[in-house]
Amino acid sequence: MRHRSHIIMLLCCFVLTLFIKQVSFAQDNKVVQGSHKVYEFKLHYKKDSVSLNKAYMGNAEQLNQLEWFIKHVPQLGDSIIIYSYSSPEGPYWNNARLAKERGETAKKYLKSLFANRTLANCVIFVNPAAENWEGLRNLVESNYTNPDKNKVLDVITSNLPPHIKKSRLKKVSNGHAWLYIMENYMPQLRYATWIGKWQDPMNKLEVLPEVEHNITTKAVEQIVEPAIVMQPIKLDNTFKKIETKTIIALKTNVLYDLATVLNFAVEVPFNKNFSILYEQHFPWWLTESNKFCIQHLSFGGEFRWWFLPKTKEATAKLAKRDALVGHFLGLHGWGGKGDIQIGRKFGCYQYEFWSAGLTYGYAMPLSKHLNVEFAISVGYANIPYRHYIPTEDWEILIKDPKKVGTLHYFGPTKVQVNLVVPIRMKRGGAR
Repeated sequence: MRHRSHIIMLLCCFVLTLFIKQVSFAQDNKVVQGSHKVYEFKLHYKKDSVSLNKAYMGNAEQLNQLEWFIKHVPQLGDSIIIYSYSSPEGPYWNNARLAKERGETAKKYLKSLFANRTLANCVIFVNPAAENWEGLRNLVESNYTNPDKNKVLDVITSNLPPHIKKSRLKKVSNGHAWLYIMENYMPQLRYATWIGKWQDPMNKLEVLPEVEHNITTKAVEQIVEPAIVMQPIKLDNTFKKIETKTIIALKTNVLYDLATVLNFAVEVPFNKNFSILYEQHFPWWLTESNKFCIQHLSFGGEFRWWFLPKTKEATAKLAKRDALVGHFLGLHGWGGKGDIQIGRKFGCYQYEFWSAGLTYGYAMPLSKHLNVEFAISVGYANIPYRHYIPTEDWEILIKDPKKVGTLHYFGPTKVQVNLVVPIRMKRGGAR
């Protein structure tokens, strides 16, 4: 009996020891888990920009906080994730490019704060997400108070392709909803976010000193999912095909064509905002009897500023126009000479001229490979002229010294309805 009692006591002690160790392990593990911290930093970007601008939307303070964080947080490790976004406006392929390049710019800056660049490459990852529709949904749900809120949310949360969503949003309340979103929400959706987590066993850093009001602290489990690192997004073939660059455009004026006036124009864009145009016209009509003729040769150039782009999004059938589409202003100069002979009754004149002025126009796509352009020019024309009298057989022209002078003209100088064939070069899809 005594031996049996000893055995039972020993078993009880063993079980109690195991229980105490399990409790201790669980408590220790809980402390470690509880000491994980996550800080999130956010930098904003200007529209169509991938550069870090300290003066934009509070970026300076965020950069200072991030620098302090990298240099002073104990046991920094695990991972830093860069989530980069673009606002859902404009063509999708460009937004995907912006999101990716913003993430890379942010990573480059973040790496510069590390003394050990090898360590930086191991713990910094970029996760571009292209268009920030989720962020837009959150902003509309929490801040949008207009009566059409439900219609806006229905479009945003739909499973439609991005370009269809944008097109439908622009039609809600005759475009007022889209204008409100563009002005109030889009700047908040262009950002890169850093998420850093680390272990702080001593619980010394509950918040960052002196900057705690701009830092959000969250539990690791609420932010980090098992598959933390995502590959850069891949674009489908539709958007790869529409990323092209216009290198030159060939034009003809339909109004002149209808009058059988030979004409042509060539326009070369420098970028999406500026281009240069060369144009030439040469109607050359002459009857066999020499009694009637209209012979005119003119040529000139124009420097154009494209200040308002088109409003329609690119689709698979309608290629994206990176240049020579939208509203433009032009500064033109022209010169030439001519000969007009319409019997004896209406007189016979020869002339030279030069002209300069301004042009306003608008161009839009008709199909995938054809645009149409409307333009009107106004300005000043200087036209030296001389009258002549033909002989009876119309073979010799005799100058009339009494009808020689110079005409000064102010007003419309040219009207154009041009058919435009843009010649493009493929750029290999979104980067």
